[in-house]
Amino acid sequence: MTTIPTTELFWVILTAYVFFVLGAGLFFARNNQSTEDFFFGGRRFSWWLIGMSMLATGVGSHSFAKYASKGFEYGFSSTMTYMNDWFFMPLLLFGWIPIIYYMQVNSIPEYFERRFNSTVRNLSTVTMLLYLIGYIGIGLLALGSLLQPILGWEINTIIIVVAVISGVYVSLGGQTAIIFTDFLQGVILLFAGLLIFGLGIAYIGGFDLFWDNLSTTNKLPLADFNSPPDFNFVGIFWQDGVVGSVGFAFMNQAVIMRFLASRSVVHARRATMMNVLVFLPIGTVAVSNSGWIARAIANINPNIIPETTNPNGIFTVVASLVSNSEPIFAFLVAAVVAALMSSLDSQINASAAVAVNDVYTPLSKNPSEKTRLRVSMLTSLLVTFIGIQAAFLFAQYGTIYEAHGAFHSVVTPPMVTVIFLGIFWQRFSSRAAILTFLLGAVFIFLGIQYPQFFVQPFSHGIEYVEAKPWSYIRALYNVFACTTIGVIVTLLTTKPGNDHYEKIKGLTLWTIKDGPEYFKGSTVNENAGSKITFNGEMIEVAKNTSNEINLPQRLMDELGAKEGDFAYISDVRWYYGGLKSTHANIGKCSSNNNIQISENVQSHGQFDLSKKIFIELEL
Repeated sequence: MTTIPTTELFWVILTAYVFFVLGAGLFFARNNQSTEDFFFGGRRFSWWLIGMSMLATGVGSHSFAKYASKGFEYGFSSTMTYMNDWFFMPLLLFGWIPIIYYMQVNSIPEYFERRFNSTVRNLSTVTMLLYLIGYIGIGLLALGSLLQPILGWEINTIIIVVAVISGVYVSLGGQTAIIFTDFLQGVILLFAGLLIFGLGIAYIGGFDLFWDNLSTTNKLPLADFNSPPDFNFVGIFWQDGVVGSVGFAFMNQAVIMRFLASRSVVHARRATMMNVLVFLPIGTVAVSNSGWIARAIANINPNIIPETTNPNGIFTVVASLVSNSEPIFAFLVAAVVAALMSSLDSQINASAAVAVNDVYTPLSKNPSEKTRLRVSMLTSLLVTFIGIQAAFLFAQYGTIYEAHGAFHSVVTPPMVTVIFLGIFWQRFSSRAAILTFLLGAVFIFLGIQYPQFFVQPFSHGIEYVEAKPWSYIRALYNVFACTTIGVIVTLLTTKPGNDHYEKIKGLTLWTIKDGPEYFKGSTVNENAGSKITFNGEMIEVAKNTSNEINLPQRLMDELGAKEGDFAYISDVRWYYGGLKSTHANIGKCSSNNNIQISENVQSHGQFDLSKKIFIELEL
């Protein structure tokens, strides 16, 4: 293995970044007063902060490793795996997001218990933990592969060191630390990804030379429909576009927690649209282009980048070639570390949320909030350790892309099927959900063991390779098997009575209109969205623990508010992204001309009372 030489300056820059991330964890730890803060950041953040944070969660070091490697092997078609999110956006924006937000669902397994029963919750908990820990393992393996040419260490050693750093800072800071550091890391990874493109073009000698030294096949946006066996359009569509992307948006607890950390459904929708329509297209170029640069360089001079170069580390190879100074190279490597941290921190935090909310709390006898918070921090460390073992397992695959794809296609289909049928088909039964998990797992296993019998009918003419038989199109077979089981069992089950539809109010697309009223606990105010601004000096902080704000009658009239309404309160410093804000209920009119809030509201909101404050009526 060839090691890329580094200097002391490189290590100073990289070490400074690591200490910055750890410092952020310590700084934001002071915001964690409850598991609500630790897992959801107090549910108060603005769309632009959440949107960039979602990008950083989705674009991890595995993205730089996966898509750069495919860019090196196949050119621009490497991007087709990233451009699949548009077709399910309406279902996400107007179905899933308002369901989980208004119904105050804290985890996917919790949704399954409320929609079906506790057995479905238990099955989904196991599946969700496997999914999240697998993501942690993939991220650790990816960064290990990218750093190995620089450090010269054994990849297992790199995985352990990175995991310890990540686990410590997430355990300290929770969701607030994740959101704010991910915002910065999202900016860094986008800038670094585009910077390496510019440096690569300059290294080659201009865009014309870059373009001319890519073959016609390298310039195509999509791969051939069913060839080659290890990278074709139809296989990638079903594996990444349907199972991967839909699974990531609808069942990834880390993404769900981003939605729930938003200040409202409106802000969660805005963040999602900004992420899919703006950030992801830019991110696609950022993570893939080093592979395109490498392909052009290899075509110009194979001695510089031989065809035998390990695709997993192609980003690092290109970064070392095109960087014209040590600080720039260190920055590019730090950006990849940022990409890992921004994905890994979210998956660790999400794993801990599922473990605490869906395993520890149901088994414990009414644990205190302080105990739950302590268990949450310890669980973050535990899932990090298990993620290390997953990384060692995934290291047995040829490339990170193949490892990630195989993982997605096996673990995701049962959960995605139950979510979709549960949301869009009110009759879908608990028995069908249980058998979708259990029999679905059986058919997935049979497809792995006997692909020529089970998977071949779905192969679309893709060539059979014994070492990796239809590894991509297997996702289609798995989704078909799970969906067929769910539909057949439901149709064979007695049609439920009216009490069933009453039970699932707000939990399906057809009953979503009941969600806002459930969230508020009373009828929604028709003046929702109205807003007033006033001087912070008007606020009196009362010594009580209620979650109320009391307004004088004139401000109640101006806001159009009624007692019991739900409101968002913030000082006017928008650039904090909601850190200096909170939600509260409108109480009775204050007895004087001042605005009264409780110590509890002020503690969570952390308002600067010397500045302007605004209140927006939400429900």
